[in-house]
Amino acid sequence: MASVPPLGKGEEPYRLFHAAYFGDLPLVKRLLNLLDAKDGLPEAIASIKDDDGATLLHVAAAGGQTKVCKYLVEEVKVDVDLREELDQKSFGSLGESPLHYASKCGHYRTAVYLLKKGANPNAAHAVIGLTPLHCAVSGGSKKLLKLLISKGANLNAVADCGTPLHLAAGCGNEDCVEVLLDNHADPNMIVHDIHSPLMTSIGAKSIECMKLLLKAGADPNLSGPIGMSPLSLAASGGSTEIIQCLLSAGADPNVIDNLTGVKPVEEAALHHNHEAVRILLPVTSPIPIISDWSYAGIMRHVHSKEGEEGRERHLKEDTLFSKSKGEELINKKDYMGAIYWYTKVIRASPTDADALSNRSLCWAQLEMGEEALKDAHCCILLRPGWAKAYYRAGVAWMLLKEFEKAADAFYDGWKLDLEDEELEHAFW
Repeated sequence: MASVPPLGKGEEPYRLFHAAYFGDLPLVKRLLNLLDAKDGLPEAIASIKDDDGATLLHVAAAGGQTKVCKYLVEEVKVDVDLREELDQKSFGSLGESPLHYASKCGHYRTAVYLLKKGANPNAAHAVIGLTPLHCAVSGGSKKLLKLLISKGANLNAVADCGTPLHLAAGCGNEDCVEVLLDNHADPNMIVHDIHSPLMTSIGAKSIECMKLLLKAGADPNLSGPIGMSPLSLAASGGSTEIIQCLLSAGADPNVIDNLTGVKPVEEAALHHNHEAVRILLPVTSPIPIISDWSYAGIMRHVHSKEGEEGRERHLKEDTLFSKSKGEELINKKDYMGAIYWYTKVIRASPTDADALSNRSLCWAQLEMGEEALKDAHCCILLRPGWAKAYYRAGVAWMLLKEFEKAADAFYDGWKLDLEDEELEHAFW
């Protein structure tokens, strides 16, 4: 075997990671012997990371290289729950563990080994909340799901994407939905004030997942705080099979959607889902404002000036409500939930700089720099004399590690408001 040049200071540890991922244990050992390990080899290994903060143990787990993992854990004494180190803004907050990596990449044997050595099946990503169970759902492995559940994984752990059941239903993965429900995952859990697993299955147009959820006790009328019912969502999407399935399960065709102020039949008409209108019309109680209670009459009304004005009035009321919900969720540090509400506001009023600023804040808290920057730039364009808009841009540039641009943004904001201590501190 050819000699391996030492890993110099600042050199990318590509060869070491490559060897670990592909299971070349002799090469891993040789390269580790070349490391500067004054503080100990486990510490040296923990300090070497890729751009995502992953260490050598993470990479070996992602490759399913159980022998490499065993060497690192048992001989080198690397912590089996070693976590990614996130962006410096997180001040050391913890990312994914090697078990996350093994789970999302579908490596059953590696996951068995890590769990045997004490890996935490409920380790949660500090920012987005993902657990190994979420990752196993993403990977689509029933076998891994069953393994993690048998080791005490929390079936109802909440991440930004919801619980593992929300994720499975939203992906249309009926096998994972079935495993989770068989182990008593909650089919009626609403997360971020937004949606239930049933709603995510309807959004994915997965009739099989929806049937499994309804069979397990999912409430066909559960709308959650946002007000949209499963039947309204199905009516907007136009799947007649889903609509009929919901009606058979007891969905109420007369429920009024708090988002739009209309019934499911009107929702279907708004989206020109003609067959859905015909299915819903006979089971819906007549709406007094619609004088001609027929297919043609409903289609005329919802697309008339009168119908449009009624929805606009409702939209203004809903926008005020959405802003208050967004503020409430920011105070609760539920940033993904707040993003949902501010997005509603922005769709209704694209020039609302306050909503854009608050959504930028939420993106930043979730360390999503590009999204935070887009909203901050929109704020600057809309209100170029607003110091806060430049502060939002500065924070976003910091997340993207564009420190000179961040300093420029903070300085531009500070010049607009010399008494803003937050901007002054950020710049100086």
